[in-house]
Order: sequence, then C-alpha cells, then structure tokens
Amino acid sequence: MTNRFSIHAIINSILLLILIVFGFYYCFNEKKQELVYIDNIKLFNGFNMTKDLKIIEDAKIKKQGKELDSLYTIFQSIKDEESISSKSLQQQIGYKSKAFQELQDNYSHNLSNTIWSRLDEYIKEYAQTHNLKIILGTSGNGNVMYGEESIDATSQIIEFSNKKYEGNN
Repeated sequence: MTNRFSIHAIINSILLLILIVFGFYYCFNEKKQELVYIDNIKLFNGFNMTKDLKIIEDAKIKKQGKELDSLYTIFQSIKDEESISSKSLQQQIGYKSKAFQELQDNYSHNLSNTIWSRLDEYIKEYAQTHNLKIILGTSGNGNVMYGEESIDATSQIIEFSNKKYEGNN
C-alpha cells in the first residue's frame, strides 16, 4: 500500500511540477506586447485627413495655376508691344508667380504639420488604449531599418486614426 501511495505522490508531484512549469511558460510568453513600429509614409498617406486636405489644397493650387497660365498667355500675345499694360502685366505675373510659389510651399509645410499634429494625438491615444510603452516610426531610411511584421501596427493605427477622424469612436 505504501508503494502505491508513493507512486501516486510521485505522479502527483510530477504533474504539479509540469503545471507550474507550463504556467510560468504561459505567463512569460503571453506577456503583453509593449513595443511596436509604424511605417510613417503608409500612415500619412492612408490617413483620411491627408486625402481630404489634399483634395482641398490641390483645388486651390490648380485654380491659382490656371490664373497664372492665363496671365502668361496674355503676356505672350502682347509682350512685343512696349506699352504700359505690358509692363503692368509683367509685374502682375511676377506677383502671382511669387504668390503661387508661396502657396505651394505653405501647402506642403502646413499640410504636413497639421496632419502629423492630429496623428500624434491619435497615436498617443492608441498607445494608451493598447498599453504600449513605445511606438517607433520608420520610413525605410533611418530609425527602424527592420521590424518583424508581428509588431507592425501601421494598419491598426491607420484604422484607429481614420475612425477617430471620422468621429467614430
């Protein structure tokens, strides 16, 4: 009887040890992921606000470009004439050309700053919601040169940001 009891005790001890080892293994391997990375370019281009603002700004640039082209066309037709209207038109083209260049420069700078400002808010909120300690950004030419796809959160953050932008919490 003691032999049987000791065999049961040994088997129970072994099973308990296996459960403890499995428990530790499971706990440490199921640790919540705290580090992910995103592809900045995909995030920026996939964000609906980027698309919306590009449509609006592209329309402004296209309109001003057409106005400038019209002035050039008029100027080409009268440039041989040495008249006051020719010189006035030349000045007007200069001003419009400068304004057009400033519009294009402001467009790219302000658009980028506005969008990244909004995305930064959404990324922070996403990180807090998903208990992430760090989100690295990559664009393929610095910061993160490689990352396993399993920690690439780009598509999840695009989806999250677009929902927030569209007002769908």
